[in-house]
Amino acid sequence: MYSTIIRPLTLAAFLTCVAGAATTEKRQVADTIDTAAAKSNPVCTPYIAVRDAIMGDIFEGGCNDNTRAAVRLAFHDAGTFSLSLEAAGKENGGADGSLLVDPDEVLRSENNGLQNIVALLKPMPERFNVSAGDVLHLAGTLAVLACPGGPLVNTFVGRPPVKNINPDGLLPDTHDKVSNLVNRFADMGLTVRETMALIGAHTCARQRFVNLADASDAMDETVDIWDIRFYGETQRNDTDPHVFRLPSDLAFSQDPLTKKDFSRFVGALHVQENWASEYADAHEKMSLLGQNVDDLTDCTEIMPEPIHLKDIVTNRSGGAVDPPVDPAKLQAELERTREEWLS
Repeated sequence: MYSTIIRPLTLAAFLTCVAGAATTEKRQVADTIDTAAAKSNPVCTPYIAVRDAIMGDIFEGGCNDNTRAAVRLAFHDAGTFSLSLEAAGKENGGADGSLLVDPDEVLRSENNGLQNIVALLKPMPERFNVSAGDVLHLAGTLAVLACPGGPLVNTFVGRPPVKNINPDGLLPDTHDKVSNLVNRFADMGLTVRETMALIGAHTCARQRFVNLADASDAMDETVDIWDIRFYGETQRNDTDPHVFRLPSDLAFSQDPLTKKDFSRFVGALHVQENWASEYADAHEKMSLLGQNVDDLTDCTEIMPEPIHLKDIVTNRSGGAVDPPVDPAKLQAELERTREEWLS
């Protein structure tokens, strides 16, 4: 269990370790998740309807552009948390859902492209009588596993109402130098290794505003699959007319500060499982930044079953690098685990 206030580890190797947070142990999710009667915690029951509205009405059971936006939204909300602001007793950011509450925050230039997902999620706190932070971060963890290969992220509810708009100017800039980016992630409370795991979410991302000439380009060749191709393709700087490399991703893959941990996630199918686990832990940590976890409830039990990459690829030996997905296996898994939400 985390300490009372989430103060995650800062960057090892060159920054002082200012705080710590253990990762909540993963629990097994039952195969049957569809009925409230099957749930053991009544606090979680109201969130089943929220889950269904997000998975069905917004994500349509799969990895669409709303799904991608929800992953990005979760980071843009939580990524404004600052240990230094907390230490100074100043207004802080964090995983509180302020992007769904304040009409001006989503209009900031760094939040371009999030307006649609914000509009879709914005009515839900009132509709379901839950907090904006819970809606936003449930959408974020659902989005991860809505993309085939995405892992189960422990999901907590009970966030209080938003206190203030997130401070401006704290989200990392893709054009900044690696040392500055590493320092900013450290101020959020994320280690280099956790940061390198988190940026792997770009495997299902599209860029729209970094380079308008290449708007909507994917960031790896399998944009609808949550896999580790992003790491290998970025490190090799593979050329593809429809794949875009963020300057920061290219820099992370080569800079001495980050290359070792970036390279951990380059490899064969077994590396996918390692990355999926580390990503899930890092995303969970991110989703709790600035929150008092003792006041929250673990509702991971309502989450859908993840689709594991090893179950949908053509080569299950683990020896192949970037094994292709078998369309028939993928469709079978989608129908088995997502049927009630597929459009």
